[in-house]
Amino acid sequence: MRHLLIILSFLLILSFPLFGEDKTCYVSVTSSEEFNQTLLSNISISAISQYLKNVKPFPPSGLSGKGHCIYEVTATLDGNKTFVTLQGNELNSFGDATIVGTDGFQEAILRSLYRSQRDKRELICSDYPKILEECGGVVRKKKKKEVVKLSSPKKVPLEETKKKPIKVTKKKKGVCYVEPCDWLKTSSDRKPRKREKNWVGTLFECIVGCKKNVKYWDEGGNEFDENMNLITK
Repeated sequence: MRHLLIILSFLLILSFPLFGEDKTCYVSVTSSEEFNQTLLSNISISAISQYLKNVKPFPPSGLSGKGHCIYEVTATLDGNKTFVTLQGNELNSFGDATIVGTDGFQEAILRSLYRSQRDKRELICSDYPKILEECGGVVRKKKKKEVVKLSSPKKVPLEETKKKPIKVTKKKKGVCYVEPCDWLKTSSDRKPRKREKNWVGTLFECIVGCKKNVKYWDEGGNEFDENMNLITK
């Protein structure tokens, strides 16, 4: 009988968890569509395990029964701000950040832990000195896309080509108009001959393209041969 009691006592001890054994805790993350759910879950598990207790990702199949240790993380956006609430075993806090995306979530959950875990603030600031403003870091703001303005091309004035006016000379039928015919020139450029015989006004000499036997003519339209004899029409 004595041996039976010892065996029963031993079985009872084995059937209960050892005194002080930690219960497994899980992290459940809920967020809007703007966030990457996988990254948020990994960041939450890392931060909570680092400053609270070791946790595991919430199983996809769920948990049966009651009394489970679950840390619930909720991330929401409000304009250009990120808000994170952290609820769990004797824990209910929130954090915010003035940036969005994964960086905004990391800053917000660290701020939530910083506010709720007073004894861990020095450790948090030691690990992330440049993220939280409370730790002396610079507030990170969303970078605006720089718009590069292209300067308009300078207008280069084009020099106007100065064209010399073309002088058009009225042509007379049967008269040569190839230089150096004297009658192509103005009256001031012509070579006048002094009146020596029977011509009228100034006598002009034909150089190229002249009529047959015509060497000279005068202002009266009279034609002369090379000996300055009047050619009778």
